[in-house]
Amino acid sequence: MKKVLLGTSALALATAGASPAAAAEFEVDVGGYMEQFVAVAFSDVDTAAGVADPDVDGIDSKQDAEIRFRPSITLDNGIKIGADIQLEANTTGDTIDESLMSIDGAFGRVLLGSENSARYLMGFGAPDVTFININSGSITGFVPFSGSVGGAARGADVFRGTLGSTFLENELNNDAQRFTYFTPRFAGFQVGVSYARDPEQDSNTQVDLNGAEIADIFDIGANYVNSFGGFDVAVGGGWGIARDDRAPIAGTDVGENPQVYNFGGNFGFAGFTIGGSFAEQNNADTEDGQVFDVGISYETGPWGFSFTYLDGENVDEENAVNPAGNDEQLQAYLLGLNYNLAKGVNVNAFGAYVDFEEDTGDAGGAGDDVDGFIIGTGIKISF
Repeated sequence: MKKVLLGTSALALATAGASPAAAAEFEVDVGGYMEQFVAVAFSDVDTAAGVADPDVDGIDSKQDAEIRFRPSITLDNGIKIGADIQLEANTTGDTIDESLMSIDGAFGRVLLGSENSARYLMGFGAPDVTFININSGSITGFVPFSGSVGGAARGADVFRGTLGSTFLENELNNDAQRFTYFTPRFAGFQVGVSYARDPEQDSNTQVDLNGAEIADIFDIGANYVNSFGGFDVAVGGGWGIARDDRAPIAGTDVGENPQVYNFGGNFGFAGFTIGGSFAEQNNADTEDGQVFDVGISYETGPWGFSFTYLDGENVDEENAVNPAGNDEQLQAYLLGLNYNLAKGVNVNAFGAYVDFEEDTGDAGGAGDDVDGFIIGTGIKISF
């Protein structure tokens, strides 16, 4: 992490009126990461009858990168005030991913701004030494079970949804403008609460909540992290609810208050870690579903090995009423190896199998199913 010290004279406006902190200085951490993947994938992608199945096989390169700017200052009274601004280096839309202010002290921690909920931040998933991941991961970049390759829509609820992640946000809201508070950690326990008026992200637009699909988003999370000799424990979970102000429609969840909950944990001993997690979304109409993952890892020296499985299911968004009750399901297996070359430099090798199934295809016939294998490698630098 590169650190740059800036005198208060250069930030006079930011410290105006804060005379007790006159002797303090800002510290700006500039950091981030870049991930590069090279993999070969072989997929069977089904589409509507009479439509040629797409050719998505072969060796390919994918990437992900982000730069983070973190200015902070510690006041004379010990309170630390900082910010976190995340610049996406590989994007077609969301240029600034998260931007928030943090206030830390003996009272706990306060976050203000565009960030995930406390419940999300306090959760745990199955151990996985790779950085391609299958829980909130990037494997759909090689095996297209999400998106519209071949003209068929698939896997709408992968990101923050039950098809591809146990790290859910209610009704798929993400990085909303929130107020979040975390208590101090006591005897291993910590609690966090979040509130967002609406799901707007990185925006000062005032939203009209009359008839809004999601509003007044409340989340609460808790976790316990401790070690007993050589045995490590990390468990957590939470619950969230929001308001749906739309007029109720019989036979649907429209007008019902959407709710989400999750729990998970990791248990480690002598280099081994086992764990898993579960999450469910309810009263969210086409976003309803449930998902779980389980896994095991072993780390020794610079080496790490893991095997992880994820099973996700949700309402098939584009075919929810064709006929009613259609679902789609994802099962994914990931075997991974990691080697730490140096501080902040990791190399992965991985193999994955993906099986995605829809009850009904977009044209009303057989489902637009996808299954495939991935074998690849990756390198990540974190600075």
